[in-house]
Amino acid sequence: MGTALSATLLLAACGSSGGSSKSNATTPTSSGAAAATTTSSAGGGGNGNCYTTPGKQKARVRFVNLFTNSTYPSSAIDVYQGFEASDPCGKKLATVPFGQASDYVDVTAGDDSGDWNATAYVAGSTAKDHEIITQSETWKGGEQVTIMFEGGQAQAGAAPSSGGDQTFFENPTQDDSSALKPVAGKAAIGIAATSLQYVVPNGAWVAGMTGQTTCLQAVGDTSSTHTDIGGTQLVQYTLAPGSLSVGLYPSQPGTCTGTPAIGPATINATAGSRTLVFAYGTSANDLKLLVLPVAS
Repeated sequence: MGTALSATLLLAACGSSGGSSKSNATTPTSSGAAAATTTSSAGGGGNGNCYTTPGKQKARVRFVNLFTNSTYPSSAIDVYQGFEASDPCGKKLATVPFGQASDYVDVTAGDDSGDWNATAYVAGSTAKDHEIITQSETWKGGEQVTIMFEGGQAQAGAAPSSGGDQTFFENPTQDDSSALKPVAGKAAIGIAATSLQYVVPNGAWVAGMTGQTTCLQAVGDTSSTHTDIGGTQLVQYTLAPGSLSVGLYPSQPGTCTGTPAIGPATINATAGSRTLVFAYGTSANDLKLLVLPVAS
């Protein structure tokens, strides 16, 4: 089975240019849960005797389903704790419809080293030909994490359900410059289009707000530069709080007027809040924004 690489909030960029057609926005409830089914998982296992003695390290995890490919364009996914659904220490953690997120789930490490695993499947079967990916983490205790599942490029010999994921740590250490941290008196927004890498190859966008004629300046931008949203990078913005109507525009020509290519979506941003915004969709003509407030 495949094992994904963990990532903090800012990852190496892959996309560089491109755009998309007009699409809609999706703004879930403040929990980001929408209609997902979530199972509490405070204990270590559920199916029998564990391979190892569960550790004491605990974390809060939520799962985002942006998985799409030609075989499964918009399927729900089932997420199980463990290396696979039959893991004796495993249990189903969540069923997540496409374009939605689960609630945060309390999980416990599988051993005293803090090791923990979760496996995602296309909903309806736990056979190998429905397995998307297995994600591994090592908890220290107290982490809060969002794990986003996405489609991947078709590979010879791989299951039709094969995909990828990206992990966002939401309470990192203060010396982690790549993390989305709260800013006093401001709203911190992180926007990513990772799941579009294989939907819109080489796609790249810039962010703008309804009613403004200039694009938003990302953290680190100057008056003459802008950071593209694309590849695996989470682009961060520090904005005045309020009801923010945000959309994405093609990075070429890089203007943010008129109707956005993706969105807009409304972010109800309060002072000190943090919000993740994910661009996703099944094709270049069906792109949306998912707004996920980060729990305090």
